Amino acid sequence: MKLSITPARQAAAGATILMACACGAGANSATLLNMCNINATPKLTQSLILGAGALFMLRGCWQMHRRAALVAATSLVVLAAAATLTPPSVMSSAYEPWAALHVEGAVLYLIFAALLIAAFWIAFPQFSPRWAKATAFTGTAVATGCGCCMVTGALTGLGVTFAGGPALFPGAMYLMGIAIAAVGLVFLGGMRSLAWLLSGALVTHFHSAILALLGTWTINNLNFTFIPGYILYLLGAALIVKAWAVACDTVSQSEPLPIPTPQPAF
Repeated sequence: MKLSITPARQAAAGATILMACACGAGANSATLLNMCNINATPKLTQSLILGAGALFMLRGCWQMHRRAALVAATSLVVLAAAATLTPPSVMSSAYEPWAALHVEGAVLYLIFAALLIAAFWIAFPQFSPRWAKATAFTGTAVATGCGCCMVTGALTGLGVTFAGGPALFPGAMYLMGIAIAAVGLVFLGGMRSLAWLLSGALVTHFHSAILALLGTWTINNLNFTFIPGYILYLLGAALIVKAWAVACDTVSQSEPLPIPTPQPAF
C-alpha cells in the first residue's frame, strides 16, 4: 500500500520536528561541521533543524487552510523573538532563576504556543468535543520541547523563577503536559490514542536511560550518540503526533454518513 504525502501528514511531520528536543543535535552538529572546517554555531544548526519543521508545517497548513498557515507563520515569528531573548543555552539550572529579560522571552514562548494551537485548531476543525480538543492541544503544547528548550523549557524556567527551586521541576512540566493531553485525547480518540501518547512520552522521558545502553561512540572528543539520541526524540514526538492521527480517524469514523437525496427515476 502506497503512503501518500497529504497536507495533514506534512503538517504533522513539521509538528514532530518542532516538538522534538534539538538542543543536543544542534550543538553536536555544529561541532561536527567545525571539525570538517565548516564554520557553524549551535544556534545556526538548531535553527536549521527547526526551520525544516517549520517549512513542513507551513506547507501542510497552507494546503489545508490559508488562515491556519498565516497564524502558524505568525507563531514562528514570535518563536524567533522568544529564542533571541531566551535561547536554549539559558534554560538550565546554571541560569535560573531568570532575569527579567529571560522571563519576557519565556512569555513569548507561551504566546507562540497559543498561536500554534490556534493554527492547528483552524486546520483540523473536525475534532469534537471542543473542550477535549482544547485540553489535548494545551497539553501537547506544554510537552513541546524539553526542560532545556521550547515551551517546556520556558515553563520550567518560569516555574523555577517564581514557584520554587530547580529540584521541583526537572521533567515535571513535560509530564504535566502529557497528563493534560491524555485527558483530552482519551475523549477524542479513546484508549488507542492514549496508548500512542504514553508510548511517545515514555520514549522521550527515558531518553537518557535508553541512550546509555548504546555506550559512547567518541571520535575526536565528539560523542556520535547524539545522532541516535535525536532520532529517539523524534520517535517520541512522532508517537505523540500518531496519537492525534488515531484521534482524527476515530472522530472521522464516528461522524454520521450523509443521507443521499432521492433522485427521480427518469
